[in-house]
Amino acid sequence: MQLLSDTYLAQLQELHSRKDRPRGFGGKVKPLGMFVQFMDEWLPSTGLDYGCGKGTILEHLQNTYKDTVWQGYDPAVKKFKNIKLSKYDVVFSNDVLEHIEPQYVDNVLQHMNKLSNKYLWLRIDTEPARKILKDGRNAHICLESKEWWEEKIKQNIQAEIKYTGYKKGKFDIALQKENI
Repeated sequence: MQLLSDTYLAQLQELHSRKDRPRGFGGKVKPLGMFVQFMDEWLPSTGLDYGCGKGTILEHLQNTYKDTVWQGYDPAVKKFKNIKLSKYDVVFSNDVLEHIEPQYVDNVLQHMNKLSNKYLWLRIDTEPARKILKDGRNAHICLESKEWWEEKIKQNIQAEIKYTGYKKGKFDIALQKENI
């Protein structure tokens, strides 16, 4: 299943290797909202930070949730380009999906669904980014409404929606697989 084009992968690799952006995308840890409450409820033993960039938020998750074994995945960062387990209790994705090429959104959501055996937490930005790609496009190459995203998620992830929130252009959604 293809998750991104080779051309876009090369652009992301270039962005992550730039000396003027030592932390690439996802270089800051911002408040994660209701995710904290869901982690307290879910108590997952394994977690995957899907689209972790260079791992800044991954490191925060590892330090905050010590009872969860966290791993990162990002195809544009050599250290995180391979997924180690076939399933994780929780798949966490923070400000990633808006960076996915529109023709691959369904594939990426299906990939996340396949990797999660219990829970998913997705935060999706619905407003333009401040970053611009080398080819001149806004870094948020898949800008859609929260309603559009919710429908895409329903079509591609087999889980019950436990929560949705929307604040300052950020759409949060917590999902729980029915088989737990």
